[in-house]
Amino acid sequence: MLVIILFILILNIVSILLMYRCLTGFEKKERLIFVAAGTAIMYILTSIVYWISTRNIEITEVSQTGKDLIIFAFVPVNGILILPLFAKSFSKLKNGSIDGVVFRNRGIILGVILIVLLVLECIYFKNIQEQVVNLLKNQENEQTEQQENASHGNVLEDLYNLNSINTNSVNGIENQIVVNDVENDNIVNENETNTNTENNIVNGTSGNASSNIINSVINTNTTE
Repeated sequence: MLVIILFILILNIVSILLMYRCLTGFEKKERLIFVAAGTAIMYILTSIVYWISTRNIEITEVSQTGKDLIIFAFVPVNGILILPLFAKSFSKLKNGSIDGVVFRNRGIILGVILIVLLVLECIYFKNIQEQVVNLLKNQENEQTEQQENASHGNVLEDLYNLNSINTNSVNGIENQIVVNDVENDNIVNENETNTNTENNIVNGTSGNASSNIINSVINTNTTE
């Protein structure tokens, strides 16, 4: 940025010096008036051309800065190409080196050259501003896309975490069901074991009672 500003400053200095040196035969005050008037006219013309070229383009803060740089760069360019030649012809007219017809013809030629320059600059200014606007829109679209991708990423992450929680919950419930089933099976097996044991005890008791009865009968018969 600093280099651009220095370049623009150098162009303006060169334009002013060329106009000043071409005004031979004029007093210092007249030279300064000519230089100031010529520079002001070029600034007005360049500003009008810039406005025409960008009237249908949205002006942003960036393009406003670009506008200032462009205008202050092309004002001395136009001045260097037109004003020193016009000043030299005007100086010759005052000194009597040329007559009014020659001066007028030279003025017409310089005017045509200036119009061609302004038309080309108008096209150039429009292209620059369109590129700036497109660049800004692309940056905005990229930022919007990045934000949307970040939002989608957060949503997917939340869904993944939610699925993980649900999966863990389901696994925990399944594990608990398996544990409960094992405990129930153990209880059933234990009950069956206890039942079998009780049946064995009952069967053993019944057998002993039958044996005692038989033995009593035998002993009674023997005694008789």
